[in-house]
Amino acid sequence: MIGRPARHPVHLWVYNHPVQMISDQIEFFFLIMQQHGYPVTMGRNPKDTALNVVIENFSEMTSRTLIDYCERTGKRVAVIMTEHLDLVGDELFIHGDRLWNNNDYMHPATQVSRIKNLMDCVPYFRAVFVLGDLPELIGSGSMFPGLTVRTLPFPELLSVDLTNQEPMHEVVFSGALTAFRDQTLRAIAERFVLAQTSKFLPRKGRDRLNESARVVLNIPQRPNWRWLSLMRIIAALRCGRATVSIGTQDQSCIAECCIQLHEAGWEDELRRVVNNWPHAYQDCLTRYESMRQSFLAKHLFPHDLIEYWSLLERLDT
Repeated sequence: MIGRPARHPVHLWVYNHPVQMISDQIEFFFLIMQQHGYPVTMGRNPKDTALNVVIENFSEMTSRTLIDYCERTGKRVAVIMTEHLDLVGDELFIHGDRLWNNNDYMHPATQVSRIKNLMDCVPYFRAVFVLGDLPELIGSGSMFPGLTVRTLPFPELLSVDLTNQEPMHEVVFSGALTAFRDQTLRAIAERFVLAQTSKFLPRKGRDRLNESARVVLNIPQRPNWRWLSLMRIIAALRCGRATVSIGTQDQSCIAECCIQLHEAGWEDELRRVVNNWPHAYQDCLTRYESMRQSFLAKHLFPHDLIEYWSLLERLDT
């Protein structure tokens, strides 16, 4: 019997982020790489003996660190994109709005700086990764000329035994506050027992917070925000919780395993979900697994890219 060939080591280089702010992306990345047979590590420094992957969010300093490393070693990195960045015609859009849009989620100067520093690093990227199907990266061929944009499919999630679980809260929300989120949460708190934090928690702390409630909430940053938080929904499923999203009409893949409610008249439906939370979780997990398998059939894991990349970096020698 011929065994499966050994996979090349992959290293998540997380020097440019506070780890607690990217815990969901780390979890997704580790799960999908390990489930496809890759030895994966993480650290504040790159590894010369591995294929290095970084998560987008570069400052002047951290972009220079990456460029200096790649120029010194001749290596390249893959970058995981996390922000909704699109090129429509000859105009850049971030989070669905034109660049320099003024909002209370990401300051315009931060938008421009983040994009500029990302583009400085493009010559040192081997590939662009997307976790699942978001962000869409419309116009990526023009934004990242010569680079392949590849999907890392959704990881398999284990079923959680809810026996003897008695959550003390009805709903929970964790995430940065915006004016729209604050307004929505105030309305929710008038009718439901709400657990809430705007602090970035480490993964275990956030998991404990999710487990303290029956249902996890997804609330868009502003009224015209089009996308669900893919990472929030997966994190909730890992904890045995369904996610209810108020005021979204997302049609991406993750929408199949999230309960979306209209901004008006959501109270009765949310109450029904809260009262039947174990069933809601099982139903969302079943739909997630069906979506995951269908997505994997259409978007194969990029073994070919990783093999080609490893040959270019001579990891076999």
